[in-house]
Amino acid sequence: MLLGRKSPDFFPQVGDRNFFVEARRRESVTTWARGTVTSILADNFGNGFSNFFPLYLHRLQTGNGDLFDASTKAVRMLNLSEAAQQYLERCDADHGELVFFHVVAIMHSPLFRGENAAALRQGWPRIPLPADRASLEASAALGEQLAALLDTEAGVAGVTSGKLAPVLKTIGLTTKAGGGSLDPARGDLAVTAGWAHHGQEGVTMPAKGRMETPAYDDAEREAMAAQAAARETSLDDLRGLLGATTCDVFLNDRAYWRNVPINVWEYTIGGYQVMKKWLSCREREILGRDLKPEEAREVMNMARRIAAILLLQPQLDANYRRTKDAAFDWSSVSGG
Repeated sequence: MLLGRKSPDFFPQVGDRNFFVEARRRESVTTWARGTVTSILADNFGNGFSNFFPLYLHRLQTGNGDLFDASTKAVRMLNLSEAAQQYLERCDADHGELVFFHVVAIMHSPLFRGENAAALRQGWPRIPLPADRASLEASAALGEQLAALLDTEAGVAGVTSGKLAPVLKTIGLTTKAGGGSLDPARGDLAVTAGWAHHGQEGVTMPAKGRMETPAYDDAEREAMAAQAAARETSLDDLRGLLGATTCDVFLNDRAYWRNVPINVWEYTIGGYQVMKKWLSCREREILGRDLKPEEAREVMNMARRIAAILLLQPQLDANYRRTKDAAFDWSSVSGG
């Protein structure tokens, strides 16, 4: 393993800011959907079968031999194996974070997941490493983008704030059916469209909810065309990433989130459909109240984060191809 230490003297750094990447020894479903990045250590992610590998650890150091006393302090360090440290030395790379974010980038490549589907269901992901520093840095830059998009505890400039790409501006807008402004005081943000109900012993049972699938309107098509032109790709390719159809996802009979592309709506993390899972926990029967305006905006931002992840997929696949075709030779590393 490139990441992960098992020792009573090491523990995950949960203060300050840290990232954790999630993985499993074996996948329990047909489609591999691991590699979630979070800045909050989860306690029961994916039915409790997941392991979380931190970017940083703290190591306890004492000034009095092995005794833990007032002199004991925790020193932050990168969570890298000895082999990974040797790899960085061979690449003349002095930033250990590069390996972590490279791992994130590879794990989210659809091509990597498809080519290694059988192996990923049976064991830990085996991540190829680039043979040179420049390639490692380029891959890690993609991984950092993904980590930021997956970490909902912090905003992302150009996605959840600031100047947005044309297509993102049109996605997930909270809209009143028939036009006009929504009024939270009148219950317009109550989730009552049937996304969940109480089961036996209070267990939340997901339900069908209400979703409609209109065609993209003129403004949405124009935004997609502008996005395709900016990316120097075809409109068909862009639609292939986001989805050929879109969805209106209803809170109730008066309000909905407009233009959630079908691939955004169906996007899964850890085997769960992200947006539908979120809604199932916010049905008024379950939550006990209406949504707050900032929670309704969070759904919009969630859709935009997912769309941005989908738009990264061609770069992620190209990065995986480059890494695979010119991978680091582990035989040159002790223990490789």
